[in-house]
Amino acid sequence: MHDSTPPNNDFPPNFDPTIFSWSAVIIGTILIGDLSVNEQGSLGNWFMLLGQYIVTSSSQQQLIEGRIEKNNININSKKSKQGFGPFTSSSNKSNQNQRDEVDFLLQEVQKIAQELEKLKKNSNI
Repeated sequence: MHDSTPPNNDFPPNFDPTIFSWSAVIIGTILIGDLSVNEQGSLGNWFMLLGQYIVTSSSQQQLIEGRIEKNNININSKKSKQGFGPFTSSSNKSNQNQRDEVDFLLQEVQKIAQELEKLKKNSNI
């Protein structure tokens, strides 16, 4: 029987993203060493195929998990454009209601900006 719990492993390790990326540069530089252009191309293509396989498998898994969790959203679909999007609770939500929500958020942002200005003025005293 298939166990759906993810394995508890630490691979790949939690490296800083910059260090992780630079490690590929360093390893690539070491690997090409004395290889001919054809050997480098062959090895490079093999690594790209390996990466594409991993990414393809991962994206398919994400698709399946998204469908199970019902969080796949296509904002360009006809259904979404007719008001059935992820941020609406019903199909009869009008653009005016959405505009009211945007106006409310803009007012709140203005209040925050005013408070920040007050804090700036008070800190300069």
